[in-house]
Amino acid sequence: MRATGFAAVCTALLLLGGCSSDQEPAAPPAAADAAQLASAAGAGTQKARSSKIALETTAEDGRKVVVTSSGLYEGPNSKFSMVAEVAGEKRDLIFADGVLYYHLSDAQVQELKTGKEWVKITAGGKDAISAANGELMTQVVETMDPTRTIDRISKSGKVVKSDQADVNGTVTTHYALDLGGAPAEMWLDGEQRPVQVKLGKATVKYDSWASDVVIIAPPPEAIADSR
Repeated sequence: MRATGFAAVCTALLLLGGCSSDQEPAAPPAAADAAQLASAAGAGTQKARSSKIALETTAEDGRKVVVTSSGLYEGPNSKFSMVAEVAGEKRDLIFADGVLYYHLSDAQVQELKTGKEWVKITAGGKDAISAANGELMTQVVETMDPTRTIDRISKSGKVVKSDQADVNGTVTTHYALDLGGAPAEMWLDGEQRPVQVKLGKATVKYDSWASDVVIIAPPPEAIADSR
């Protein structure tokens, strides 16, 4: 009888929006300052460990950049497997163990004459591929890595204001921030995980937190010397 009574009560409450196991967690109270925000967002990110990411930005030279990625957050050793579209050209990249790997096009493989499909690129690299995309893609990795954004908030951030906001149906706490003189925004869900971040010209969106993500660097035998 007790179970029947509970079911009846739940049925009534469901009509009012209660007793729903699928109900999204309400946004938590806003953090009082940058240190509290960084602590909460850091804990939420590390607990989930992984997410899907979508980034859009414009490079300094005017090129439009659109990136879709999976991210794995393991303390300071974040990893990303991404597809980047730069000025309409798509390329696969992997960031793992602090190294950025760029997947070559068929034409680039033929040009290098190594038969290998990957090269390492760097922000200051002198090779043609690094010169064209190394600095840009290094900035993309830094921008979409939530652990780096949270670290910036911790070290130089200031909460300008906060409020409640809906982001594509997700109830969030929205923070307007000052990061050492640079404006930024962050939206956290009910489990203190980033839903959206705006840094300069870049907008980064996160979803599918705690999804199954495995990211492995290309094997050494598949990596060519791009110089």
